[in-house]
Amino acid sequence: MAYPNSNPAMSAALGNLGGMMLIAGGAVGLMTAINDSLDGIAAAREGRMIDRYADALAAATDHADRMGEIAVEAVRYCAELEAKVASLQAACAQRQEVIQVLRSRMA
Repeated sequence: MAYPNSNPAMSAALGNLGGMMLIAGGAVGLMTAINDSLDGIAAAREGRMIDRYADALAAATDHADRMGEIAVEAVRYCAELEAKVASLQAACAQRQEVIQVLRSRMA
């Protein structure tokens, strides 16, 4: 196809214009596809991070619940031990009184 132009480089450039536009359109499409795939990768990575965070949070919550149950049990056990100590102190005091009475009888 001949263009009314005396410059052969201009004629060649205009002759290749359609092909260059096709290549440029393909390059834009390729860049769009690459950008979309990178966005998809970032979204997938973010989704995995959110899932890992949710799993870690659930594990920490379960652990905290177990620690709370252990703490309640420990407080109950301490209360039982304090009651036993009070009972033993009373028994020791009673025994000491008996020893004092027996000593006073012997003197």
